[in-house]
Amino acid sequence: MKKSDRKRFWKGPSIFLLSSTLALGIIENGGTWVQAAEQKSDKILSEQEAIKFAKKWMDVPARFEYGYGQYIEPYGAIRTPYGAWSLYWSHPNQASIGYKIHPVTGRLLGYSYQDEYSQANNPAIMDSKLALEGAMKFLTKILSPEELLELAEPEEDVYESKGYYFKFMRVKNTIPFERNWISVITRGDGKVLHFERVWSDGEMPDTSKIISEKKARELLEQNTQPTMQYKRVYTGKDESKYMLVYDYLPTDPQFVDAITGEMIDAKGRVAKPSPIKGLKEMPLVSAPTAGKGMNGVLTLEQAEASAIYFLQTTYPDRLADIYMLDSQPYYVESYNGSQRWEDHHVNFGWLKNGILIGDRDSNFSLYVNPRTGESGYGKDPLAPPVIDDNDKQRVDMATAKKTEQAMKKSLELYYFQPENDVYEDEEPKPRLVYRLSGAYGVVDAHTGKWISSQ
Repeated sequence: MKKSDRKRFWKGPSIFLLSSTLALGIIENGGTWVQAAEQKSDKILSEQEAIKFAKKWMDVPARFEYGYGQYIEPYGAIRTPYGAWSLYWSHPNQASIGYKIHPVTGRLLGYSYQDEYSQANNPAIMDSKLALEGAMKFLTKILSPEELLELAEPEEDVYESKGYYFKFMRVKNTIPFERNWISVITRGDGKVLHFERVWSDGEMPDTSKIISEKKARELLEQNTQPTMQYKRVYTGKDESKYMLVYDYLPTDPQFVDAITGEMIDAKGRVAKPSPIKGLKEMPLVSAPTAGKGMNGVLTLEQAEASAIYFLQTTYPDRLADIYMLDSQPYYVESYNGSQRWEDHHVNFGWLKNGILIGDRDSNFSLYVNPRTGESGYGKDPLAPPVIDDNDKQRVDMATAKKTEQAMKKSLELYYFQPENDVYEDEEPKPRLVYRLSGAYGVVDAHTGKWISSQ
């Protein structure tokens, strides 16, 4: 079975990791605890319980005083439906320690140690061997043996002349797991300064049911659908300009599920592309109504309608050039279920002559007051990016795909973690996907030629 052509960056599971840790005599029993603690539970740890787990993983040195603990909601970089406990200690000399603790299992998700300012200008010990040994000793304490065996040989870099940065990519069953890694920063004497765990714990796909490479290639060649759009393209000498190109939006079909054969988008979801319509094609909406209750909670539909009403009444001459982006969460719940009062935001993008402007930097947001239902825009004036393009010649998608596939002949296989949907209570299961790969770039929609970004 052919694996990813990027295997030169995803080195095989590191035998040196396990053998070296055994030689150092530093295998500990933390892994057994981790496995037992991963049992399914909805009980959120208290702050004091989280503190006990933090001290289990990394001792708090003398004279460090506990500052505060904060529950982080389950969104952003925290890859768990429960969020995390963020805990903080400080020292009189202004050194600090921070922990991120899984609020159900108590496992360590993140750690950061900030040196005291008095040592900031002192020369650091720079010894990569000692630094790596310190990182490995730390990992054998907080990871299970099974997780250790899924780490590839680390990428290594110098960290601000203070130590070394090690990034261990994840490889499972010889197949790379994209966007899964463990990173550790250690001083030259082996002291851990930083740790981050980005690791999907969901049920893995059954590799015995994988479709053939031939079938995967056929599905990709037939069903990928790049979108014609205006996008900022670099033209060299640190310059760029908007060009009409074929490229993929996050919701476009561009991967194939290696088990089911379904087309997958960049979010790891079954692709369901839908036509993008300007607000001019949408019916007029009524004026917003105030939210109900103490927190002024609006429904998602009410928040979106309020934003659309604002644009329809304030910028009627712009409606053909504006479309609404995918729905956003309209409020965030804290871990105990109470609703947090804050403005909602509804995101919009621009069109030019009905063609999407795919540059994310050109998008804008409207705030919606959840108490009054009123919307507003924080910038003035509201205007689309200037694009100079009068060329009427265009190639169709079939031509664009032919050009693209001539530049992307390799077939990659890897694990992929779908993004959490707004309303999902649990992290979705990882997927095993195929994609076509090769050169990096886009297709010129006027000429059908390849524009390289390398």
